[in-house]
Amino acid sequence: MSDVTESVDVNVPINTAYHQWTQFESFPEFMNGVESISRIDDRHSHWVTNVGGARREFDAEITEQHPDERIAWKSTDGDTSHAGVVTFHRLGDTETRVTVHLAWEPQGLVEKVGSALGMDGHQIKADTARFKKFIEQRGAETGAKTDTQTGTQTGRPGGADIVEVLLAQHEHIKETFARVQAASGDTKEQLFGELAALLHAHESGEQQVVHPVTRAAKHDGGDLVAMACIAEERQADQRIAELKKLGTGHSQFDAKLEAFHQAVLAHAAHEERDEFPRLSQLPAERRQAMANELRSVDAI
Repeated sequence: MSDVTESVDVNVPINTAYHQWTQFESFPEFMNGVESISRIDDRHSHWVTNVGGARREFDAEITEQHPDERIAWKSTDGDTSHAGVVTFHRLGDTETRVTVHLAWEPQGLVEKVGSALGMDGHQIKADTARFKKFIEQRGAETGAKTDTQTGTQTGRPGGADIVEVLLAQHEHIKETFARVQAASGDTKEQLFGELAALLHAHESGEQQVVHPVTRAAKHDGGDLVAMACIAEERQADQRIAELKKLGTGHSQFDAKLEAFHQAVLAHAAHEERDEFPRLSQLPAERRQAMANELRSVDAI
């Protein structure tokens, strides 16, 4: 097993360095051995690497993600065993130390000889130097856009606030409901499983990150709003369990799924009407921090 660690100090804020490393698709721009990375979903991606003429493909999963601290991933299947961890240490307001640790199993004579000669370490050192040049020249992570009126960066992962993230999740849930209702057979069962997992992750994130903040605002009834949302989410869990027990092939499944669909839409409307305006009143930095925290919960 090859095991390499390299650190580099970059002249950008810690959140800029961190958000760049969460955008796996950009790795080929500064990692010489990576041909392409395609995102499958928020936690999974497909990698194509080429080291010394040895081309490998594998799927990877994010195993750990703590905003502005660390992100870790590992291969789940494919041509090689691969794992990586990147950690971030704040040196100042505009300076960050990035430490990259990679481990993989060399396959074939070329890769094994290269590893024995220490070529792996030279490549990672060169990659981190390219990352430093890449991020410092941009001054912002890939995907960041500048508002011409306010001068602030928008449209980047991690840049959206908690309300924007939650609204996007609501739309994703609605789309997944439609896909389940349009499917049949094994596909319907698979999609319903995805829907159940999506709803569970959304509820867990809200109960850990969102509802406690709403609940703390007792002076304007925030505690009652949060408690009502939690009660509706518990009812949703019960209905998901009933649908799973019934099975997608049951004659009553579609009717019960539609009734559940309407209940979820009503719940989303309740949150958007009564809870989200309260969140929108929080300071921008607090809203973005909550969005990052929600993503961490979802990743787990």
